[in-house]
Amino acid sequence: MTRTLPRCVLMLGLALMVAAAIAEDSVKDGVKAEELKFADGKTARVQGRLVGPDTHEYTFNARKGQKVALAVSSELSPWIGIDLLAPVFAPTVKTGPAVYTNFIDGTTRWEGVVPGNGTYTVRLGLLRSDARKVGRVDYELDVNLK
Repeated sequence: MTRTLPRCVLMLGLALMVAAAIAEDSVKDGVKAEELKFADGKTARVQGRLVGPDTHEYTFNARKGQKVALAVSSELSPWIGIDLLAPVFAPTVKTGPAVYTNFIDGTTRWEGVVPGNGTYTVRLGLLRSDARKVGRVDYELDVNLK
């Protein structure tokens, strides 16, 4: 009986560590990841707050040739960087080329056709100099599939 108690404590400790790792997986290295929910099959809307250098990533499935429209609304929209990553590049988040990025023109809306089937990732983040100035920005992201 004295041996069972340490084993139970050990098993409980391991279970807690696994649960913590699973919970931490959705916010890793300052990246919050979430799958978009399309209520009507066409439109998804999420609200969030970007803080400092953190990024938020939202994934959705699309078919080759499908039209996608992205829009970010915020009082400080021009300070939010937006990337749309194709399925093949999503795992290499830091280095893969984007289907769309607003880094050059600072626009907050984009509409285009996706190049292939798969899971696309919308990445939002504060531009570095602005992130240091403001600290946080509330936003609303709309994704429409046509």
